[in-house]
Amino acid sequence: MRPRVLLLAGLEPTGRAGLLADVAAVRARGGDAVAVPTAQTAQGSHTFAVVPASPRMLAAQVAAAREWGPVHAVKWGVVPGPSQLSTAKAALKDADAWWVVDPVVRSSRGQQLSRLTPRHYLALAGPRVLVTPNLDEAAWLLGRPALGTVEDAQEAAEALCQRGFGAVLVKGGHLPEGQGLADVLAFSGRTVVMRGRRLKRPPERRGTGCRLASALAAELGRGTGPEAAVRAAREHVTGYLRTGRD
Repeated sequence: MRPRVLLLAGLEPTGRAGLLADVAAVRARGGDAVAVPTAQTAQGSHTFAVVPASPRMLAAQVAAAREWGPVHAVKWGVVPGPSQLSTAKAALKDADAWWVVDPVVRSSRGQQLSRLTPRHYLALAGPRVLVTPNLDEAAWLLGRPALGTVEDAQEAAEALCQRGFGAVLVKGGHLPEGQGLADVLAFSGRTVVMRGRRLKRPPERRGTGCRLASALAAELGRGTGPEAAVRAAREHVTGYLRTGRD
């Protein structure tokens, strides 16, 4: 099956992150990408700006995309504010699709991309919603102190599942060096720790979180189960880090 994946994310023109990176990842996983910008962004070596999408246009683009065929998965990236969030939710309320939610509120350099709060993200929970926070984002969603161990990540993943998410992937790329590299997946009463080798990331190879979530959406949209989908998405990101190609 060739999954059709609706991508909601900010447009970063270089494609190093955001919507263009999402499209590349979905196509690399054998899916059809439908790209809907939630914001226009400028993220250069010195320049930074964000302009939210018009809710009216956002609703029209999602509606038009759905008129051309079913959507098998939705990847939620940067959502700049509550109006864009509520608009997209309303436009997708009857879609029979997995949602992969990447709770990005700041760029990798710390600039603010979104005004959403933890409450907004927790309200997206559902049995076919997989959320992909990193350690800092998981702590922020739960209102907890910083997470610094694999055990912390496990507890956070399980706590977010208890909030109603069908699956939770807590990304461990920011774990201290002594902890190694481990991502934690919780779903259906199970918790799986996926360990790996830490790879160096050149500064220009940004957008690993975008690519992971989009590859994951493509796999879930194909009908792959959560654990196998996460493993495939992790392999995709590893290949990108090694080669710079999706």
